[in-house]
Amino acid sequence: MRRPSPARLNEMRTKPRIRPANSRSDRRQRVPPALTRGSERVAAISILDELTSDLGLVLWRSARNVLLWAETPHSSRGELFAGEAGSGRIHLLALVNAEPELRAPLLVIADLLARPGTADLLRVVNACRRISLWAEQRGALATALEFTQAAALASPDAASLAFAVGRLARRLADYDRAESWYTRAVVQAREHQDWRSYASALAGIGNLHVQRGNYPAAKRTHLRCLHAATRHQVSEMVAAAYHNLFDVEVEMQAGLEADVLAARALAAYGQPSEGMYRLAYDVAYHWTLRGYYAGALGIARALESASTEPGFAPQLQAVIARAAAGLGDRATYESAAARVDELLSDPSIPGDVAARTLLGLAHAALNIGEPRSAAAYADEAVSIARKRSEGRVALEAESVLDAAQRRIDVAVPIRTALDTPAPSLASDFVRALSCASGPALVAA
Repeated sequence: MRRPSPARLNEMRTKPRIRPANSRSDRRQRVPPALTRGSERVAAISILDELTSDLGLVLWRSARNVLLWAETPHSSRGELFAGEAGSGRIHLLALVNAEPELRAPLLVIADLLARPGTADLLRVVNACRRISLWAEQRGALATALEFTQAAALASPDAASLAFAVGRLARRLADYDRAESWYTRAVVQAREHQDWRSYASALAGIGNLHVQRGNYPAAKRTHLRCLHAATRHQVSEMVAAAYHNLFDVEVEMQAGLEADVLAARALAAYGQPSEGMYRLAYDVAYHWTLRGYYAGALGIARALESASTEPGFAPQLQAVIARAAAGLGDRATYESAAARVDELLSDPSIPGDVAARTLLGLAHAALNIGEPRSAAAYADEAVSIARKRSEGRVALEAESVLDAAQRRIDVAVPIRTALDTPAPSLASDFVRALSCASGPALVAA
């Protein structure tokens, strides 16, 4: 091969290099579009499916008003709505008698109708977030999703809003939409150096992989989250990353490795917090699978006074029932099972909570020697999980259902469970939870 001449070499050294637009040195990435609908044909129609009252109609109209305002160029917003639209909405709000915490943000949207050209973006976004929080607290997750999405579309550069949309879509089992918004949040957060949102979005993608049963991908994504949170000193996300890695190891049926990650997560959380309470629940659940019934029951009992979020209580009582059944404590099992039945009668309990809770009760009933109850719980869990496309939960519930049917057909003697001594980590959790003042839990 001929070498270039000295003149040619000099020209090559001095000539500036032109990199292609998609080179690694071009740090900016195109923000990917996100899915804004599932199977519905009309925007925000899921609000009416969820809230069938006159208030639901007002909320549906309000969400569509914000969506229309968000997609309209700023220069064209002045004449977007009819002149009497604002006063008409205020009159309608008086007729439906909205709750005070809902009336204030709805009035902001009424003001948007009256003055669309000068409406303040931050006020509109805040109003949507307040309505979303109101809906989520009442189990109306579809309504919460629509208003959070409206806020995200109105403020398309906000990575934290994109993450919030992904989180709600994941809870509703709208996995494709969730993935699209999480991915959008990752790109936006990296461009704006919003490392908290960046790590949160990675955690969301990892949890999405868990729900789909892709545990190797989940582990890789949570390790990326841990690296980013550690590098950029986002302490709460360091704890969350260890916590999520613990959950993945549990799903992959790890033993001591999971406990090591749980101890690191507990140390990273430090003070009692929502994340610590969720970690304590996950550890208690894991220990019921491994036979650490006494330790699991001790942690779950300590959590009863620390959590007040309605969707969390049924899952916690199912763990108490399962641990008590493992210990042969029928009185505690029956008390917890009755409490679960009472809690699940609330229609606001989300489907993801109901399926997992019923699965836990099915295991507990099987352990205590009540196969017919186990079959009933498992059958209902299968039905809910299939509707939500939660394959892992459905598969496990089907397995419990088969085991319960076999015990019904052929009498199997009940064996007294032998509790394995709980590891020292149990006392660390109980001691940490004893300092809790009891703030509400928020689902991750």
